[in-house]
Amino acid sequence: MKKSLKLAALALGACMLLPLAACGDDVPKGTTEISFWYDATITANKYYEELARTYNEGQGKIDGVYVRPELTGGISTGARPYLTKDSPNVMTIDETVFKDFAIDGLYTDLTEYYENDKEFYNENDVPAGLANRNRFTRNAGGISYAGEGQKLVGLPFGSTPFVVLYNKKAFNDYKINIVSCEEENLQTQYPSLQPHGYAEYLNSPFDGAVSSTNLAGETVYKVFNNRISMNWEEMRYLAKCFTKTKENGTGYNPTSPTAYGYVSEWWFNYAWSVGGDCVGYNGEKYEFTLGDKTPNYLVTAKDGVTVNNVHYAAGETLRYEDKVKLTSKDGLYELPSTYTAIAEINRFPIPEGKSYDDGVPGYGISYPDSADRTTAFTSELVAMATLGDVTLAELDRNMRGNYDIAPCQQYRAYVGGSVYYNGAKTFENEYLKVIGKDGYTGALKTADGTETGTPVKGKIAACSKAQTLVIPKNSNAEMYEASWKFIRWAAGPDGQKILAQTGVVPNQTSVSFSDDYLKTRADINLYARSLTATGGEIGDWAYFQNGNWVKGWSGDFNDEVRFGNMAFADFFTNKKSAAETAINGMKIVIKGRY
Repeated sequence: MKKSLKLAALALGACMLLPLAACGDDVPKGTTEISFWYDATITANKYYEELARTYNEGQGKIDGVYVRPELTGGISTGARPYLTKDSPNVMTIDETVFKDFAIDGLYTDLTEYYENDKEFYNENDVPAGLANRNRFTRNAGGISYAGEGQKLVGLPFGSTPFVVLYNKKAFNDYKINIVSCEEENLQTQYPSLQPHGYAEYLNSPFDGAVSSTNLAGETVYKVFNNRISMNWEEMRYLAKCFTKTKENGTGYNPTSPTAYGYVSEWWFNYAWSVGGDCVGYNGEKYEFTLGDKTPNYLVTAKDGVTVNNVHYAAGETLRYEDKVKLTSKDGLYELPSTYTAIAEINRFPIPEGKSYDDGVPGYGISYPDSADRTTAFTSELVAMATLGDVTLAELDRNMRGNYDIAPCQQYRAYVGGSVYYNGAKTFENEYLKVIGKDGYTGALKTADGTETGTPVKGKIAACSKAQTLVIPKNSNAEMYEASWKFIRWAAGPDGQKILAQTGVVPNQTSVSFSDDYLKTRADINLYARSLTATGGEIGDWAYFQNGNWVKGWSGDFNDEVRFGNMAFADFFTNKKSAAETAINGMKIVIKGRY
């Protein structure tokens, strides 16, 4: 087709300013040309160009669509591309502002396009936490709704889940045997191993396993399975093992190869695993729930249960909105409260001798995370880290061959518990139970105590960041359909395989667990990223139309409470009312989550 003067001028300007853009190609006759603006790093840019080129040379010829890609820095968080009739046909948008623009009606409704065309993008193959963040029903002047069951206004463009990174040299120095085996394959591949992320065995659990001395002075076989989440006790014990005894007497292991065991800022996966969060909708309004001390609940009835007219399957956790309407506990199993979950991870950086709350002492096993967490890990000050969306390329520059990945921590209960105490029940005296010693089997606990009962484990959950593909409402309406044809391919398997080269996890699980993705890095356990991505959710900064609602409380929470300078009870008392005022000043209710 004949190019419009505006589009030609736009493309020419992009070529002049952005020499990396794919400009100057001849557009096939009879083809609809669309512009695709995206925000990417210089190293990732070539893959976006490959994405467009592959489409143009393949599916684009069938669709009669030609994509002009343009690297446009800053567009993912800015409103400029939406405000004129020169809006690009397709663009990427960052999750931190996604709802802010959605509430202004700046995206094209894709619901009908998707219902009539599911050839490439299949939402049923996308983790719910990723798919639902692209659904939004706008109510101009009133309350809008996001999440489950709402209109489709964007397609997910891969995700970057938070994971546990670990230093392989430090693990080898501590004589940890590392295996990579999915939980469902243990009986066939490692029949003597139990489903633990980290465990210690009295007897050799497989040929070639190396024995060593544990923190309690016993000769054991230490085993780290980087395809199963550690539970809370395993995580804090292993971090304790890697926290070196210091001159002032703090610390736990004088021979530790690292100064600290762990570094992370985020509480998300701890609270989410048991069904908790920092906010909860009670059916009428939001409540600030960081301090909620009521139990959370795991559904254990084989046929599930219905609570507040919502049906839950066995193994799911109740949402806050339904938990507060609970009339019967039949078919349910009590899980730790949100308060307990938040306290568990926040005790990591609090030094010994300081308290998180009254009678809740710190662990002192985490590097002070107000500093540079990435440098702490890459310089080998810590053995393990959760660094958010740090790229593999960034880690490769400093640690290639010396780091790997495990899934985030998960609430998991074992028969007989996980720890014992040598003396008073303090963290200093806490040790991991050894499988095979004193009759301890390390078997996963079930709610009814039978082998066929519902396992007592929370959700696999972690924060995952993601960009979204949208069609700006102010772009040329005559090209909406052509734009849809491109984005449904780009968000489908073929497009995601290309995008995965940038380091993101493909949005569809059939792709993210395929050899096409998992074998792209033989030296990295990409399975752990794919597993964690299945339970990926947006962070609290992206819950509503903007992240301003967290600013009134997050400073004290991250800078004071997390280092033992302010008791959590005082923080919660002082901030609860203001936080709830801020939350309920938002004009969005999220469906299907809280």
